[in-house]
Amino acid sequence: MRSPISLLQAAILTLTSGLALAQGITVRTPLGPALGQMEKGAIAFYGLPYAQASRFEAPRPVAAWPPGVGRERVACPQTPGITARLGGYIPPHREDCLVANLFLPLELPPPEGFPVMVYLHGGGFTSGSAAEPIYGGHRLAQEGVVVVSVNYRLGPLGFLALPALEKENPKAVGNYGLLDLVEALRFVQRYIRYFGGNPQNVTLFGESAGGMLVCTLLATPEAQGLFHKAILQSGGCHQVRPLERDFPFGERWAKNLGCSPEDLACLRRLPLSRLLPEERETPPDVNAAVLGFPSSPFKPHLGVLLPESPTEALRKGQARGIPLLAGANLEELAFPGLAWLLGPRHWEEFGQRLAAQGLTQQQREALKGVYQKRFSEPRAAWGQAQTDLLLLCPSLKAARLQAPFAPTYAYLFTFRVPGWEGLGAFHGLELAPLLGNLEEMPFLPLFLSAEAREKAEALGKRMRRYWVSFAREGEPRGWPRWPTYEEGYLLRLDEPPGLMPDLYEERCGALEALGLL
Repeated sequence: MRSPISLLQAAILTLTSGLALAQGITVRTPLGPALGQMEKGAIAFYGLPYAQASRFEAPRPVAAWPPGVGRERVACPQTPGITARLGGYIPPHREDCLVANLFLPLELPPPEGFPVMVYLHGGGFTSGSAAEPIYGGHRLAQEGVVVVSVNYRLGPLGFLALPALEKENPKAVGNYGLLDLVEALRFVQRYIRYFGGNPQNVTLFGESAGGMLVCTLLATPEAQGLFHKAILQSGGCHQVRPLERDFPFGERWAKNLGCSPEDLACLRRLPLSRLLPEERETPPDVNAAVLGFPSSPFKPHLGVLLPESPTEALRKGQARGIPLLAGANLEELAFPGLAWLLGPRHWEEFGQRLAAQGLTQQQREALKGVYQKRFSEPRAAWGQAQTDLLLLCPSLKAARLQAPFAPTYAYLFTFRVPGWEGLGAFHGLELAPLLGNLEEMPFLPLFLSAEAREKAEALGKRMRRYWVSFAREGEPRGWPRWPTYEEGYLLRLDEPPGLMPDLYEERCGALEALGLL
């Protein structure tokens, strides 16, 4: 019998010879055939089921695919997030949403297979989809890797904590979305050879909530051995919650839907429109999103599946031997040109906003003192404080914790789009050059000028070289040389790029001393 890679080689040879352009490409696997298509210089498969799951139950691996899989874009049920409200496309929602999208190089795989990069999308654990066009992995695949982007359950369907669910399945409660990702990684181990990938060289990477999930999976015992390198973009290791803390919310949530908190059958009968009511189309409220995220109960939970916080797991070396690349953007949530509109009008309001995020009075007063020394105006201080608290410092802390146990590299993304400098190097902007989907919403308006597009393309080419070489061999290669984090430097991702001294102590030391990281 021919090997999986030789079968794929034959299919690619047929495709590139021009004999099957109309039909695309078919890859045969033990689950059944997958129908792919040539697009944007790569081979793309959409909507390949990797697991199935009933509502509020652990996922199960699929036994077989229905005919014709490979062409459908799917999103998990959700309420609209900021990306969708800014015009980004979210595919149709359905509860049977545990699918993967694959992007393959349009070339023959080497004998060992291509390196594999598994991408986890962001969206605050409540929105987003692996099939959003901005996440298309075509440009990375052109560099010689197989890219796999996966859906996972979101919001209450992915992370509801409820005592009755704990009684039913102590491992799954509050972590259905996390278990989905473990199953997706098992799917990669079992079947990626059939798509030309090497299951012994898998890099897990993600941005925002996806980056937080990368760190969470580094600490999840069931995920050990399922991936070999990790890239954490604007995430961190601190967004996990104790189950018991969110049980009262889960009980109130069930009662508000008209179900007794003990009546799981009632919750499972409810239509999705009751569980996730459609919000009216309103402009995105950045302040509300930032204020609400720290206290959101829809996140991974500590418990049987995740016995300790990812921060502590990394500190103890439980991800020993897994190279890590981690970093964040300079002005994630600062939006310097909009600070006058978005920021608090006075320092008292600065403290009130921190209170809304659950900080104690002592922490609030100490933080106000820290940022009053750095900023004369609370409007300018607010966005930078949120950048530090939620994204930048947690991401760099992950690098600090992993550096003693594996080769670790850190970056600061400082690129501002020409003509849109007032937005700063904002949250998610690095995805535009990295993935190269500059023509997709919501990025499209930013890159209409020739200068903006040219600089983003140059930076993207450099970033893809770093990311792919890290995935291939565990070291991000390119110019300038990227020093390890232990050498005391960050790579400044900009056009042109450069090196800069580690700014953790300057930006993050006071936050760590207050127990906020």
